[in-house]
Amino acid sequence: MQEIHDYLVREEESGLILSLGGSKQQLSLPGVLVEKGFKLANGESLWLSSNDSPYEETLFVSLVNSKNLVVDKLELFKPYTPGILNEVVVGDSSIQFEFWAEETHQVAVGKDKKLRFPRLFSEAGCYYLSKFMPSRLSISKLEK
Repeated sequence: MQEIHDYLVREEESGLILSLGGSKQQLSLPGVLVEKGFKLANGESLWLSSNDSPYEETLFVSLVNSKNLVVDKLELFKPYTPGILNEVVVGDSSIQFEFWAEETHQVAVGKDKKLRFPRLFSEAGCYYLSKFMPSRLSISKLEK
């Protein structure tokens, strides 16, 4: 994965609208702030956005296909818990980051859609777009 820097953001009632690379292509994302974006080797992208609330932050992780449509999404949210995106480490098909103090998560992008059992019994604070649909995104909490 490679970080994306070339985009413009416009906030609307429905979320964020991104214009990519000076082209007319646009992308719709949840939240009010783009934290980071990454280009995958296959032309897709992975975006981290937030609702920018200092007291009850939500982090949205969106997998976007080459046609700029969100094909999978997960959310990290804990009631009354602040979150700040820190310590982002990028791999070939995964990213690691700290969002809540002292907790490191890893989001991996698989090649094929699978029904992933951790989605059915996800850890506290992790919510998926759909628990019962095959997905390419998985998240795990890493032990320190």
